[in-house]
Amino acid sequence: MSPVRLVAAVGIVLLATACGASHEPSLARALTGARAVPPPPTLPPGRGPLVGEVRRPTAIRVAPDGRVLAHIGTRDEFGSPDALAVERLGPHWLGVLSPFVGNGRIGWIPRAAVLLSRTAYQLQASLSARALTVRYEGRVVKRYTVGVGASWAPTPTGRFAVTDRLKTGHPSGPYGCCILALSATAPHAIPGWPGGNRIAIHATPAAETIGQPDSHGCLHVTQDEARWLIFHVPIGTRISIVG
Repeated sequence: MSPVRLVAAVGIVLLATACGASHEPSLARALTGARAVPPPPTLPPGRGPLVGEVRRPTAIRVAPDGRVLAHIGTRDEFGSPDALAVERLGPHWLGVLSPFVGNGRIGWIPRAAVLLSRTAYQLQASLSARALTVRYEGRVVKRYTVGVGASWAPTPTGRFAVTDRLKTGHPSGPYGCCILALSATAPHAIPGWPGGNRIAIHATPAAETIGQPDSHGCLHVTQDEARWLIFHVPIGTRISIVG
């Protein structure tokens, strides 16, 4: 090899060595503790509204990374699976309906904390018509006449979700056989109801109140209708209550 070529070759080797020596330590420091970020969970197939079942304890916040409103686990106060209706879908955060947030608002939870599924059911209640409509995959399957809140305890309006399906064990009691608890809240506690100020769709043994504005804010249905609802309508189902 000629002297010129030998010098050039040595220069290339030294340059490569110098580059490696100057960059490798800083790269190693920059990557210390680095972890691959998993991709967001894929959406379940279908077109029904999304429901997020909580799979690990987490916090509901006023905004992504915002102030904490409440801490939730995989079960709620009634022992039901904590499954929240999803109103907003982001790559890392979900906007959900929850009684901890308040009427007309959504809270935010990490998307990685839930398992996403879909529900085929949707409910709509009209206070003026005193009617509850049940849809399955968009098709009307049931229409019920309901009792609504009295003038001094009006049923709240807005978008809410089913949080619990409960059997009372006392069909002759004020809540009848069955309760479909909702994320909606009233401005006052409801007497005899362990859910505090939570609104519910429930049975009543007082058949004369069906179709009347006679409740503390809840929606009243017959015993048979309430049994059908808690058997068919899953937690996380949305309900729209209009005036």
